[in-house]
Amino acid sequence: MIVSGNISEPRNTMHRPSLLQTAAGACILCALLFLAQCLYAGNPIVQPKGKGELTIYGGSSSTTGYYDVNGVMKRFDTLATEFTATTFGMNMTYGLTDDVQLDLDVPLGYYSITSKALHPKRSIFSITYYGVGATYQLSRGKVSSSISGMVKVPPGFHHGIYDDPNHPTFLSDGYFQIGGAFNFGFNMKETWIKGHVGYNWRDEEPADEIVYGAEVGFSKVEGTGIYVKVDGVVTTADVTQPLEPFYAGTSGPPSSLERLDGGRGIFRTIDREDYTALTAGAFVGISSHVFLSGSYTLRLFGNNTLDLKGAYLGAGYKF
Repeated sequence: MIVSGNISEPRNTMHRPSLLQTAAGACILCALLFLAQCLYAGNPIVQPKGKGELTIYGGSSSTTGYYDVNGVMKRFDTLATEFTATTFGMNMTYGLTDDVQLDLDVPLGYYSITSKALHPKRSIFSITYYGVGATYQLSRGKVSSSISGMVKVPPGFHHGIYDDPNHPTFLSDGYFQIGGAFNFGFNMKETWIKGHVGYNWRDEEPADEIVYGAEVGFSKVEGTGIYVKVDGVVTTADVTQPLEPFYAGTSGPPSSLERLDGGRGIFRTIDREDYTALTAGAFVGISSHVFLSGSYTLRLFGNNTLDLKGAYLGAGYKF
């Protein structure tokens, strides 16, 4: 979700899932979490009535490791196993009134896991969710603020991420989510500061989470600027006690802990996580209607989360 210069976002079963199933399921959930928190945040200023922006965005994030439940960075294994999430989609904002803005977002992703010798390449292509929301302007001026909310509907309709008959023990079709946030901003002559704090209610097994972010930007030419931002997630559950260990050997029962170097490559869903991510980005106005944006994001630290890092680009049209 890249918006007008802002690139702002386990339980036991009766039988063992295949590597393809576990890998594909983990990919979708991890990508959804990364998108929801790292790439998008509400804007403190809404679009004027009858005006809007349409942005096409894309990029890729990847990692060869993760932070375990104790926050220790680990590699997946010694066989160069790598997780990659390539994401692209469409985001639109439109002013319904001078104080109410419609927000739409539809991300798609191609997710893959590769390894030198552990297993052949596994991949899956899927819509991540259909997002529909709104932002309401609270105040304007040097200090601006708004409240925003978005409903994220998964592309599938099975309830439960561990008992899906087609993809047992992991997420296959996503989960229903409702998020809300308070957004604020301080505008100066050539600098701005803005941030948000919010809450995501998540259906099915994933635990609810608190989201936060802060951004500092600089611009000397209208429509062009650079910025640095920090985003993060804090789970409302005990991050050291996931329903299932994320990767074989990280935690859990002896069957998960007992693996040789290289492991069996079993990825499970992340139903709770903590992390803080850093983003550096820039945007440039090509004309009064067209703009380009780009950013690079990496996770600084976390618990039970992927060590994701990646670059994103967007092209938008103001109408």
